[in-house]
Amino acid sequence: MFDLRQFAALAPDWYVRLHYHDELDSTNDEARRLAEAGAEHGTVVLCDHQTAGRGRRGASWVCEPGDGLLFSMVVRPTFPQTMWSRIALASGIGITEALNHKWAAEAQVKWPNDIYIQNRKCAGILTEAREDFVIVGIGINVMSAPSSGDARMDAVAVADVVSGQISRELVLALLLQGVLDEVEACAEGFDGQLRRLQQHCYLRGKRIRFVAHEKDFTGLVTGLNAEGALLVEVDGEAKSFSQAAEITLI
Repeated sequence: MFDLRQFAALAPDWYVRLHYHDELDSTNDEARRLAEAGAEHGTVVLCDHQTAGRGRRGASWVCEPGDGLLFSMVVRPTFPQTMWSRIALASGIGITEALNHKWAAEAQVKWPNDIYIQNRKCAGILTEAREDFVIVGIGINVMSAPSSGDARMDAVAVADVVSGQISRELVLALLLQGVLDEVEACAEGFDGQLRRLQQHCYLRGKRIRFVAHEKDFTGLVTGLNAEGALLVEVDGEAKSFSQAAEITLI
């Protein structure tokens, strides 16, 4: 079970904004309900078990109680909605740099919403926007990772790749602050975030297969453009993709 006393000692400012549950259908759904009822910017919902947790494009997120962290944050941006698409990438750089600064985990962002360590998935991000708020949902493997039985879907936990003491309470405290700092900076500071994302871009320099605009594509990833779209060389032509699905390495 998540140790609320330990978390309160580590992050008292976050503790007063935390809504903890043993079990929920979805932390994103609960955070949305709280936001619709007026919850303030930075409110966090955490649970140990989700019965209807989901990832991007309807994928499920599997995590056994005590193994990882499942949480969602209410974000009330003060910048235009035209910039809200930056929030997922900003969250990714917040997670990546928090893990790397604390534990030298060598985490990378797998565009657009996953965190990879040692070529395996460690965390996923799901952002859901409404009229005046955004819910940032995050699932991360901390103490151990689920086994899928599929080598292509291997997962990794933070504890698998770092030395020294680690706890879910400490990881949550670091990630919450890292994510919020980057989200709040992604309007005026996006250029700097993009430079850091380029450095931590898992797909850069790799050949991938993916689906975009209901078509199959194959190409070499060259980086990100000024708006955070993926740049891919397809049949000798440079193309940008703001959305893509089913991205696999060749």
